[in-house]
Parts: sequence; structure tokens; C-alpha cells
Amino acid sequence: MFTVIACTICLAAVSAMAFFWRQECLARQSATNRADLLSIDLHNILDNLSSGLVIVDRQGIIQRMNPAAECILLVDEADILYQPITDVFDHGLHGFTSALAQVLGGSGPILRREVSVEREDGQCMAVGVSVNPIRACDGRLTGAVAIFQDLTEINEMRAKMRDADQMAAVGELSAGIAHEIRNPLGSIRGSVEILAADMSLDNEDRKLMDLILRESRRVNDIITDFLSFARKRPARPRLSEVKPFLDDVALQVEMHVRDKSGTVEIRHEVVPDDMLILMDSEQIQQVMLNLAMNALEAMQYDGSLTMTASLDDYNTACQIAVTDTGPGVADEDRADLFKPFFTGRKGGTGLGLSVVKRIVHDHGGHIELHTPPGGGCSFVVVLPLIRTSAQSVEPEVACLANS
Repeated sequence: MFTVIACTICLAAVSAMAFFWRQECLARQSATNRADLLSIDLHNILDNLSSGLVIVDRQGIIQRMNPAAECILLVDEADILYQPITDVFDHGLHGFTSALAQVLGGSGPILRREVSVEREDGQCMAVGVSVNPIRACDGRLTGAVAIFQDLTEINEMRAKMRDADQMAAVGELSAGIAHEIRNPLGSIRGSVEILAADMSLDNEDRKLMDLILRESRRVNDIITDFLSFARKRPARPRLSEVKPFLDDVALQVEMHVRDKSGTVEIRHEVVPDDMLILMDSEQIQQVMLNLAMNALEAMQYDGSLTMTASLDDYNTACQIAVTDTGPGVADEDRADLFKPFFTGRKGGTGLGLSVVKRIVHDHGGHIELHTPPGGGCSFVVVLPLIRTSAQSVEPEVACLANS
């Protein structure tokens, strides 16, 4: 009897132990599965971050780099994993390395810092980086994590906003000054013309009168430039044929050269010749004539002027180039070329290229300055939304054309 009871108790104990052992195994397996799932989730999160991320240990050895970081820094994680940051980022990435080293040195987190990096492809770019220390449960510093973004587009947007603010302020000032000067100037010029007609003048006095009239005309032209700059009319794009448009511009330039008794060879070409483009013809004509007149003056009305219109490599934009054989643009002037009131021409207002840039930007395009192999300079106006007459105009393009 006691033997049976004892056996029963032993079996119960063994069953209980087996039960608890199975429960413990299941719990461990569940914990392992949860840890694996968490690891997979964390890995997916890091891989899908739009910001770059680099994790280093206490010694500055790279432990993790996500795809966004590879794209921004133009490096491959497989090539740099478990290597010191000082070895991997020794060329062109000193600002980035310095930020990580500063945190590893115990200085505390860097919440936001803009650093300049030079990638292996030679491109310099601004990067906004934040670095935080990684600490163990006991507070020991075990590494650092850097999160960073490419600031190229943001900085370009900031520059455009600054340009827009500057243009608006200068435009308002220009309009006020122009109106205040034009009214008394008109009275002065009219009075001088009446006196010149009524008075009998000798040669010297006639020269002085002619000088007054000529210079007042020049002042009036300057005021006209100011008003053109100040009056910002929104672009009204319409589907237009490029070839007749460029033919008309070339004819106006030829007439101007004849008027100045110049010896400029003028050539123009449109490829394909049935190209259509969304543009405000009046405003783009102002752009082309401004660029052409600048080119003629740079060449002193002696040389060659070429105007071409062609599709870009992707058939998504029209490139209208104005190329001359003049002295070109000095390297030190390139950065300021499109700023208001900057001019390298004697007697110029410095507003012409500012107006050109504004009109092109209003069309959703941009303008580039190139140096041809044979010398001179080439201004290339890039305008989007191109169609040829053989293609159908998509509804959204037609809608844009009528806006």
C-alpha cells in the first residue's frame, strides 16, 4: 500500500517537473522568438530610414551603417564594417569624423551641426549631423550613433528664398526710385528740347544741348531697366513653336547689329525644327534679347553669335543656348553674375541678368553658364515641358498652357 502511494507521489512529482520544464522551454522559445522579431523589426527600421545612420563602439570601430548612409557618403557598408572611423573617413569627411570623435571623447551629444563632406566622386555637399552617446545600464559610454541628412536641397531652397526676398525688396525700391526720377526727368528733357528748337546755337552750344539730350535718354533707359525689374508680371505660358520664335529673335538681333554698324555673324538653329514648348513668348523673348545684347557688347559688335534650341538628353526640357566669341566671364565674377546691380559693363545697371534669371525661374527652368572649348561664353536657358508637333499634348500640359 505504502509502495503504491510512494510510486504515485513520485510519478506526480516527475509529471510536475516535466510540466514546468516544458513551460520553461516554451517561455524561453517565446522569448527567443520575440527577440528575433524585435531584431528583425529594428533591422528593417534602420534600413528604411531616410536619414543616414552610423553606429560605432567605444573605440570608434564601425558596427552598423544603414543604406541611406551608404548613399549619402557614397561608401559600401561591407567595405568599412568593423574598421576604425579614422581609417574609413580620413579623406574628405574630417568634419563628420570629428563630430563622432568629440562624442566618444565624452563631450556630450551634438544635437545639430552642419559639416562639409567630400565624397569619392569629388562632389562636395553639406550634411546636417547629430551625434548621441550610447551608454550601458551602469552609465558607461559604450559607443556613439550619428544620424545625418543631405542638406543640398534644403540649402538650395534657402538660397532661393533669400534671392526671392532680395529681389522683392530691390524691386519695391526700384519702382519707387524710378517713378520719383522719371517725372522730373521728363520735364527737364521736354524743356531742353523746346529751348534747343527755339534758340539759335553755335556748334559748341549745340554739342552741349545734344549731350544733355543724349545723357537724359540714357538715364531714361536706366529707369526703364529699373521699372522692368520692379514690375514682376507672372508668366503666362502657352504652347509655342520654337523655330518661328527664334527666327524672330535672330531678325531683331541682326537689325540691331546693322544699326550699330557691327560685323557680327549671326547663326541660329532649332532641332527638331517642329519643337513646341510651354512658354510666355514675350518674356522669353526679353530673356533672349537681353542675353544677345550682352553678348554683342562683350564682343564689341565683332565676332560670332550663335543661338540654338535643342532637346536635352532625356527629351524632357528645351535647351536654348546663346553663345558668343567674346572674352568670356572671369572666374571671380561667376558667383555674383545674376545678383542685382552687379555688372562688369561700363554704364550698365546690373539688372539685366537678374531679370533673366527671374523670368526663367518663373517658367520652372534654370540658366547655366558654360565656357565653350574655343573661348567666349555660352548662356544656356533650360525650360521644361517640351512636346514636338508630332506628339499629342497631355491633358495636364494643356491645362498648364492655359493657366
